[in-house]
Amino acid sequence: MRLNKFIALNLPTSRRKADDLIQSGEVFVNGKVPEVGYLVKQNDIVSVNNKNLTNKNTHEYYKFYKPKGYVCSHNKQGNAPTIFDLIDKDYLKFGGRLDKNSEGLMLLSTDGEWLNEIFHTKNKVQKKYKVTLKNKINKNKKIRTKINHEGQSLKIHNVKAINSYTYSVTLLTGKNHEIRRIFRFNDLNIRELKREKIGKYSLGNMSKGQMSKIDIYE
Repeated sequence: MRLNKFIALNLPTSRRKADDLIQSGEVFVNGKVPEVGYLVKQNDIVSVNNKNLTNKNTHEYYKFYKPKGYVCSHNKQGNAPTIFDLIDKDYLKFGGRLDKNSEGLMLLSTDGEWLNEIFHTKNKVQKKYKVTLKNKINKNKKIRTKINHEGQSLKIHNVKAINSYTYSVTLLTGKNHEIRRIFRFNDLNIRELKREKIGKYSLGNMSKGQMSKIDIYE
């Protein structure tokens, strides 16, 4: 968590005023003047005007392995099950919506600001996917990674063949069906689409439908 956010959460102040406190030299981390943009770790001692702050953050943070066939919604959409049929915490907000036919990593939290920081396009957080095709990869085919479709500019940041059927794809954005629309434009038929990583968070050895708590200070 960024230092200015930590201060704003634990003092009756705004992030902007927290930045002012940091710049004026009134904030110390572990007895030292912190660098701009410092990320607070779990055991850090943060003091403002020689007074140690007690972390009052009670937000919950999770990563979740969404299985294929589930809709990302709090509300039923037809007969399709939603992710909250698997999650017993329907008060959670979610980031990184995946379509019904896709699977993989999502982030959930009570902290909407944290989710917005990760998924807002301006922050350019990398999202990595494994895309498996219905047909073998034509290694001579050049994939167009930036297109205009239905009035939107769509872009794949990076694409690399892993084997005869599979690509590794990286996005910095996250527009609706972005990968599917670009692949369709290139006449590439997707069989499976799986998101494996969002920023520093990854699926690892998680099972489909599993939710795992996140320590955002790690």
